[in-house]
Amino acid sequence: MTLAAASSARILVVSPDPELAAVLHAHAAEAGWQLFTAPGPAELEPLVRAVSPLLLVLVLPASPDATWGAALTAAQIAARSGVRVVMVAPSREVVEPLAAVAGAERAFSRDELLARPSALSDAAPARPARPDPPRPRAPVIHPPPPAAGPPQSPAPSPPPAPRPPWNVPPSLAEADEPPPRAPARPSPDLMSLIDEELIEEQRRPPPTSARVEVAVSLVSEHNFYVGSTRRIDSGGVFIATAMPPPVGTRIQVRLGLADGRKLDLDGEVAFLRSKSATTGRQPAGCGVRLQGLPGWSVDAIERFFQARQPIIHTAVDTRG
Repeated sequence: MTLAAASSARILVVSPDPELAAVLHAHAAEAGWQLFTAPGPAELEPLVRAVSPLLLVLVLPASPDATWGAALTAAQIAARSGVRVVMVAPSREVVEPLAAVAGAERAFSRDELLARPSALSDAAPARPARPDPPRPRAPVIHPPPPAAGPPQSPAPSPPPAPRPPWNVPPSLAEADEPPPRAPARPSPDLMSLIDEELIEEQRRPPPTSARVEVAVSLVSEHNFYVGSTRRIDSGGVFIATAMPPPVGTRIQVRLGLADGRKLDLDGEVAFLRSKSATTGRQPAGCGVRLQGLPGWSVDAIERFFQARQPIIHTAVDTRG
């Protein structure tokens, strides 16, 4: 299917790249699309409502700044309402995790779309297939009724089975008697059971770890934090909570990444941050140092840093 198949469709291109915007505009004009452009992501949500596009193309810069967080949120809302979202960035390493966050249908690198702008045709809505006409049903032919003849006599019934003799052997009569009942058990002492339960509860060791599930996205209060090396292996995940556990508590973390994948990791509370005038609008919570991060997740998290800056944590503010 070509772009000309939907001549009344509209494309909204949000691009700070004038060269790519010009190429898309020329291709859409030849194919009969109505193309609208915006140089940046400011006020994207009201612009989407005004244009009502069938296709929203977000062209991200090499290093998206904080203004693109609201744009990706608006694109996610548009995708849920039926708008087809396509995301473009200088490289696939940048665009693929952000496309997963925004709910985009397709993700392209800048060079791919410059070389083949007709790739947007793949994101165009296809025409619904016509249903096949109903096939005529074959007529049901019933067999003719049997011809009437002289009445036939009914078949003779089989003779009844002989009854067993009335004298039952002693072995069978004894087998019909119910088995003897077991002697009734004495009723338990409820107070003694309660005392045993309390003693058993006191013997159980207190829990030494907790379990929590947290997902980090562009708009969540949770975020990653890094140490002096500015890499995730020197930090972990910041969990926003009003009642954080004390420092040193071991936690089992189910971490949800921006691309939808989840990790089950062990962690330990490294620092606390309370809600105070020094932190401004930053939420209270705790920083959890993660253990055993696989290599692919380290790369995915550090690519996510290009869209959202992590929290910088040093050893000085372990209680703040």
